[in-house]
This record gives sequence, C-alpha cells and structure tokens, in this order.
Amino acid sequence: MLISLAVALLAFAVTWWIVTANPSRPIQHAGAGQGVAPTSPKTRTERTPKTAASARRQAEAIEELLSNSRSARAGLSDALAAAGRCDPKGLEAVRDITVSRRDQLALAKALDVSALKGGSRIKDALVDALNLSHDADIAFLAWAGRHAEENCAGPVGSDRDYRRGLERSEAAQKAKTRFAAAWRPIAQTYGLTAWKPGQI
Repeated sequence: MLISLAVALLAFAVTWWIVTANPSRPIQHAGAGQGVAPTSPKTRTERTPKTAASARRQAEAIEELLSNSRSARAGLSDALAAAGRCDPKGLEAVRDITVSRRDQLALAKALDVSALKGGSRIKDALVDALNLSHDADIAFLAWAGRHAEENCAGPVGSDRDYRRGLERSEAAQKAKTRFAAAWRPIAQTYGLTAWKPGQI
C-alpha cells in the first residue's frame, strides 16, 4: 500500500511540474467582426420632394409666357393683311411680332420645369412651337419687306418667303397641338388656362 501511495504522489508531482512549467495559453478565436474595420454604410442622396408651391410658380411662369404669345399670334393675321395692302403699319407690325416671338422663345428655353409632372415634355413642345413660329415670322417679314419695296406689285401666294412662312406655321401648329395636350393636366391642376393650339 505504501508503494501505491508513493507511486500516486510521484505521478501527481510530475503532472504538477508539467502544468506549471508549460502553462497552456488560451487560444484566441477571432469573433465575428473582430480585426475587421467596420464598413461604412453607403450614403444615399435622397431627392427632396418638389413642393406644390414651386410647381405652381413654374406653371404660372408658363401661363404668363403664353399670354404674351397669344397677343403676338392674334396680331399676325392683321399685320400680314395690312402688309399685303402696302400699309406701312403692316410691315412695322410684322417686325414687332418677330422680335416679340424671338424674346418669347428665349424665355421658353430658360423655363424651369423641374417641379412639374411631365415638365420636360411640356417645355420641349413649347420651345419647338415658338421656334417654328419665329421661323415663320422671319419668313413673313422677308416677304413683307420685299413686297413693300416692289410697291406691292408682285403676287403674294407664290412668293417663296410667304410660302415658307405658311409651311413653318403649319409645322408650328403640330408642335402647339402636342404642347396643348401635355399642358392640359397642369392647367386643370392649378386652375390655369387650357390653351388651344390656335391661341399660342
């Protein structure tokens, strides 16, 4: 029995020496996310909603421009008729209308329609309509000037500039029809004029 006890004590002593002489080191396990720099969430730029107030202002700016365009459109027929009769006021009126239309075209190109639903489509149609109308005015002005210089002796209907004016006016009418269709919902929303092609 003494021998067994001695063997047990010896085994314990050897085990204790091994443990104290070579202590085991804890194994460090990298946990989820340890040693990895946190990923910054991707920043998103949210689009600020367009306010009803800004949309109304943009619609009213178009309305004002169209009111001026209507005045030029209404006076053109009388001006051409007067120019055909060699009335000096007719030529002067055509010239004024041409300048006015040029200014309206510049304003249309500068319109901000970012807050309007379908704003780009509305603006494109309006710019096309005014650009073609301006081309027509230029052609009519060239005819009226030459017609006056010739003492109104030449034919009107067959004149190249007069015919070009009519052709450009017809093309402008198609663009005005596109604009009127795109504009109608905006006019209804903000209580504005539902412009017809013949009024622009």
